[in-house]
Amino acid sequence: MTEATPHHGLSRSTHFWTWLIIVCWLSGSGCANVPYRYGRFHPQDENPPTEVAIEYGKPQKTLDNIAWFTGIWSRLLSMNSEVNVHGLSEDNKEKLLVYLNENDLNDVLVRVNQYDPKGEWRRLRENRRIGPGWRYTVGVLSMAHYTLIPGRVFGGDEYNPYTNTLYINSDLSAVALHEAAYAKDIHSRRLPGSYAVMNEVPLLSLWRHTKGVNDVLGYAQINDDWSIESETYRVVYPQMGIHSTGFAGLIVPFWDGILFSVAGATAGHATGRVALAQRRKERNARMNDSPMDQSSESAELLAEESDDDSATIQVTNHQTESPDDDDRK
Repeated sequence: MTEATPHHGLSRSTHFWTWLIIVCWLSGSGCANVPYRYGRFHPQDENPPTEVAIEYGKPQKTLDNIAWFTGIWSRLLSMNSEVNVHGLSEDNKEKLLVYLNENDLNDVLVRVNQYDPKGEWRRLRENRRIGPGWRYTVGVLSMAHYTLIPGRVFGGDEYNPYTNTLYINSDLSAVALHEAAYAKDIHSRRLPGSYAVMNEVPLLSLWRHTKGVNDVLGYAQINDDWSIESETYRVVYPQMGIHSTGFAGLIVPFWDGILFSVAGATAGHATGRVALAQRRKERNARMNDSPMDQSSESAELLAEESDDDSATIQVTNHQTESPDDDDRK
């Protein structure tokens, strides 16, 4: 009589669905911060920066083609063609800069599709908000990642607390604001370095992503910006789902890691669509209670559904700079 062998497929399937349930809960746990609280980080007797600085990378045809190719997978998972397109439209740029200004984050540097390791190492040294112990340990590791695996090629939108820099490669206001919300979160901490290190730990980092989603939703609702709010449900929720499975990708085989990423994105899409449908019902109910606003809000909803499938600004566009700045690419 032969001895039965254990059925490992069932165990793997069980683990997969367990993770999927956890991801559904995590990626759907966001809710708007109400009442919304704007950031205030500079004392009144201090002279804070009055301009938000934004810098653009120079266009390079070969590099840009490679970057477009490497971003295909992230666009497929997010089901959005504006993810990792390595550019930022004027409208989305304005929304980001207004958010930074209104939340007293004028000291944050925004880099759009730019690779500038020399400038980032300088900002690492000069960032007094983070203690030198963290800057010259974990901060150096973050700079090594930035230098060796640049977002200019591999995409990604990220706030680096060790250099106080926001890297933008997607043309989506909700994605940019989600990372800017992390800058706001870091600025509000008594021990920002320790908090930033904690958020480098897999799974624990979901705390800051959830806080960021809550902040963006609260900001969108208080400003009645349905485009930002709906974009958060449709794009940021799936990205949270993908991030939720990032830890699993480190401990499972390559193809299983891809499966977990797809599952995370699917869970994020599902929970985001549920939240989006609920908010539409709430807005429709409010429109029925307020006939005077019905026509304008109906137009917003119709515009969103068709797309469903002011601070002082200092802009440095390296597309038009002199050839002397060859150290920035």
